Amino acid sequence: MSVLSSLQVAARLRRWFQNLRTEGAGAGREAVAIGMGAFIGCLPFFGFHLALCWVVGWLLNLNRLKLYLAANISNPLVAPTLVFAEVQLGAWLRRGAWHTLTLETPTTTGLSVFGLDALAGSLVIGGVIGTGMAAATYAMSHDSADDQFLNLVRETSDRYIKASVTAWEFAKGKLRADPVYRATVCDTLLPSGGTLVDFGCGQGLMLALVAHSARRFRTGTWPRTWNPPPQFDRAIGIELRPRVAAVARRALDADAEIIEGDGRGMSLPPCRAALFFDVLHMMPASEQEALIAAAAAVLEPGGVMLVREADAAAGWRHEAVRFGNRLKAIATGSWRQRFFFRTADEWIACFASHGLAAEIRPMSAGTFSNVLLRITKPSALTQRSQS
Repeated sequence: MSVLSSLQVAARLRRWFQNLRTEGAGAGREAVAIGMGAFIGCLPFFGFHLALCWVVGWLLNLNRLKLYLAANISNPLVAPTLVFAEVQLGAWLRRGAWHTLTLETPTTTGLSVFGLDALAGSLVIGGVIGTGMAAATYAMSHDSADDQFLNLVRETSDRYIKASVTAWEFAKGKLRADPVYRATVCDTLLPSGGTLVDFGCGQGLMLALVAHSARRFRTGTWPRTWNPPPQFDRAIGIELRPRVAAVARRALDADAEIIEGDGRGMSLPPCRAALFFDVLHMMPASEQEALIAAAAAVLEPGGVMLVREADAAAGWRHEAVRFGNRLKAIATGSWRQRFFFRTADEWIACFASHGLAAEIRPMSAGTFSNVLLRITKPSALTQRSQS
């Protein structure tokens, strides 16, 4: 098989998996898929659950993967208890009496009786369990604003399927779970126009979300109740890791320029906005100062930096962040990686020493010690009025 055909097969497999994961999208359809899957899993048709889920999903346009996952309610740990309850309930429904729990019962009762009892009982128990799981799924996932943001996440992350299934799954999970992404495009934190530079952009998730949000706004599909997203004339991502930079470049295409290199040693372009998300603590304090000074020099008057870092004064919450960073460094082979965290007050003082003003807001969803610093560079008019 040629290299080209291998790539084509891989691309088709990635697209097939994406379609399987995303079919039947929406809170209502997801709830129905989970409920129907649980119902099928309760039926005593062992060995045929996958086929049933596939056919039902195809007929009703439900997510077949979620159907089958929910059908695994009849796993080896649960199935014995489930089947016993279904047989007993079926016996009571069909004949008004339970099966007696004796050694003679299996030998004196035909398999067809047990089978019909199990089927009758499964229809009731499966209906109750399926309805309950569907209701719980719908209650947890149904929120009109969240539905709209999840649609934005799905559309943005879909571009990563070109790179790999892993990159696509990571994009969906990260964009959905990390509050900094939603805040950046929905909370009017950034000014529009000019150039946006994302330092340590990773696989370009923020750049992709900003680009897709701006496209939706221009085409009139941005939710009317939301603040307008930031829109830029040019977007640049700087990423040190070659493989990650390649993923970002492939996913973003013409929406952003991805530069592979270290922002500490390159000439930076003038910019209206700059992003430093979980980046500065990866370098010594002296290099933090040097990079901040370089970024402040090219930031336009009235421009904004967004910096997300952990607050070193947050006690055990910060220790949890430090521990998580250490585990990640070990997992990626960066055994010697050192971290240089600061308290929120120390970050404010650091930026003030470079002529920048900072305001802080929590950005951890109440879990760890992350804070978001919105850094502004005074405009020329402001500077004159202060002098």
